[in-house]
Amino acid sequence: MEDVFVSELRDRRKFRLLYPEPDVACELPNIPGKLTFLPFINFLKERLSTTSDIQAQFYRHLIKRFEAQPALLQTIEDPAILDANEDLIELLTFAIFPVVGEKDKSIYTLAIPNRSGFFCYSDPFKKLFLDEKEEFVKLPADIPIDRLRDNFLAAIYESAFRKYYGIHLNNSAGLICSFTDPSTDLIRYYRLCEDRRFVDVQLNGDLPKLEHCGICLNTFRILDIEKLMKQMPLEMLSLEGFSILTAEDVTTDESVEEIKKILLSHDSYETTYLEDLKQAVRTLVGLNDLEVGLMPFVKINDQFVLEEEYTSQSLLGKRLHANEADTALYNMLIEFLSNQHPEPVAIANVTEDLIHDIPFLSSLKADGVKSYIVYPMQNSDGLLGLLELASKVPHQLNFEILTRLEPIIPLLSLAMCKNKEQFTGKIERLIKDNFTALQPSVHWKFEEVAWEYLRNKAEDASVLTGNVVFDNVHPLYGAIDIRNSSVERNHAIQRDLKEQLNLIGQTLDKLDVLVQLPLLEGLKFKNQAFQKAIEDVLLAEDEVRINEFLENEVEPILQHLQKSNSQAQVVVENYYGLLNPHDGHLYQFRREYEETLAQINDAVIRYLEEEEENIQQSYPHYFEKYRTDGVEYNIYIGQSIAPQKPFDSLYLKNLRLWQLKSMAEIARITHHLAPSLKVPLQTTQLILIHSQPIAISFRKDERRFDVEGSYNIRYEIMKKRIDKVHLKDSTERLTQPGKLALVYFNQKETDEYQQYINFLQSKEILKSGIEFLELEELQGVKGLKAMRVDVNLEGIRT
Repeated sequence: MEDVFVSELRDRRKFRLLYPEPDVACELPNIPGKLTFLPFINFLKERLSTTSDIQAQFYRHLIKRFEAQPALLQTIEDPAILDANEDLIELLTFAIFPVVGEKDKSIYTLAIPNRSGFFCYSDPFKKLFLDEKEEFVKLPADIPIDRLRDNFLAAIYESAFRKYYGIHLNNSAGLICSFTDPSTDLIRYYRLCEDRRFVDVQLNGDLPKLEHCGICLNTFRILDIEKLMKQMPLEMLSLEGFSILTAEDVTTDESVEEIKKILLSHDSYETTYLEDLKQAVRTLVGLNDLEVGLMPFVKINDQFVLEEEYTSQSLLGKRLHANEADTALYNMLIEFLSNQHPEPVAIANVTEDLIHDIPFLSSLKADGVKSYIVYPMQNSDGLLGLLELASKVPHQLNFEILTRLEPIIPLLSLAMCKNKEQFTGKIERLIKDNFTALQPSVHWKFEEVAWEYLRNKAEDASVLTGNVVFDNVHPLYGAIDIRNSSVERNHAIQRDLKEQLNLIGQTLDKLDVLVQLPLLEGLKFKNQAFQKAIEDVLLAEDEVRINEFLENEVEPILQHLQKSNSQAQVVVENYYGLLNPHDGHLYQFRREYEETLAQINDAVIRYLEEEEENIQQSYPHYFEKYRTDGVEYNIYIGQSIAPQKPFDSLYLKNLRLWQLKSMAEIARITHHLAPSLKVPLQTTQLILIHSQPIAISFRKDERRFDVEGSYNIRYEIMKKRIDKVHLKDSTERLTQPGKLALVYFNQKETDEYQQYINFLQSKEILKSGIEFLELEELQGVKGLKAMRVDVNLEGIRT
């Protein structure tokens, strides 16, 4: 039987020892390397006790045959020795590359362990790596010499560390190189890997210490190859045996990565971007004479529209224009892909009958297309886009080609979503640039300005917004703040970190039982130190240090143990199962804090929006609200906002009374939310009384109204500084949960508000009594005073 195998696998050529190109060889490290088959035989002997009877029989036969040729187990200097034992070397390659490995497709060579020479290579290897005269082994031009050198050094040191330290270095990912396939003129990608199981490393001298050797002892990666070479010089090492170099076709994976890079590096639907994308698809499919089409689908008011910028790159859509007939064809295509054939379809032969039945395929006939693939991409909103492949060769595009496209469809779907968002954003920008969304109460003013612009044929378009001013308006300001929001947020972070450090401690304890790794003790000690540091308080620097500890020390060792130890894998996976999959942190308490904050703010905003719709009916006014840690709002009311409706002070008084009542109601609403909140957050309510009218103007850059004039800016300064103001000569904050605080300047400003307070107290919305308080001096603001009154939190909403 052996004779059958050997005759099947034998290469009729005599063995030759080939060398790297001289320019490459001179750049590689000079390490003694001896060709011998002794490590291979030793490897087989070790495997005898762990293999099946049939394998063991075969291994014993190999061992016997090799030991019968002592020259093969010694240093081989003369290639004639290989020639003399050609059948035995062929039998060796059969043991390494079984029949099921498709020898005619395998790309491999056997090499002297220092890569100074190569022998026994496959025909595909010869085709890719030998020069035309078959004198040298050449490497692709896209692999720099320094990368080749570092890869070679990493392989040597990996062998040494595995043998002498019992450590497997994580630096053997292989090299990716590209070749142009002469049959298709397309690039194909290969990963070059080296198997050094049959290489024995000898150390000449004392074993160096691991400390300061340029190796990360957490991740077992080489960080500094030059430092490692100083600690363990190459002169200390010698190699014997042989290595196996293989090249694996990774064109599919690299094509997907190339497509990913193209999609990430472009922000718009550019022709160059599309051409790069199409070429990457051709490489993935393996056909150069291929037409590739891409078409994003976009909507206006939830209806698909024919946008020529997007249809122009489609094989079906490039001849469609925004006319009635082409729009009908476009809608027919949408209907076909949405309802009739939403799945990908491979049309092996485009016939006249097919085009007659499906008219929108007529453009394929004009281009001479004989086989065609259409791959629609969809999400829950419907069609996203279309990928097309077309060939002028019948039956060239089939189901097999269709399956090659599947790895890139999720990426292309994201690109189609991106184009859809860009189109929507373009529409939104046009709307905002020309038809700014404004409240009805002030929209009329912008119409006047626009009319003035058109009537006077102004050349400066900035006048459209630069002179929109409302004079003599009365401001009302209110703030609903989350009490101690920064403290609560920090406390939530602290609790999450405590939970995670506790979980890490439990995980390390379990791993310490399963894995004998002293490094785990160091991690446990450091973890315990962090637990003590944040027991009472979390400092900003502690949070940074803990995150660095998790990402740079804990994460690498857990990932390594997950891959290298089957028992540890379960423990580590249980740990990861409790973490946020996106960033590897516990987020329970932070999530609860954010959800609570959102729950409170949503309730406040919902109430304000309902009330605003009602109060707007009494007199038009401008109302804007915005979120901070809580909710703040500005109200402006005056004759200049509604010139067609006579303004009277009663409308201002009505709005002030409404503000007091609504703030009390907000305090009640947030109080009654407390039982349903995951975090016991409370709100404070603050009103700024400003009796003098001000002017506001529309800021084009911010798309909002702001105060006008230096005098009025004082009002803005007060708003920004009173939220955390203290009582005079006290550490007590003015704003308190369950109370309503009103800040003012002049005593006369309180008379009107006292009447409102007394009225609301009679309605049992506010509790009896009023505090009159003096406030601390603030930068740029002096003489502030305040009233404070308790809210009846159990009162009935009226």
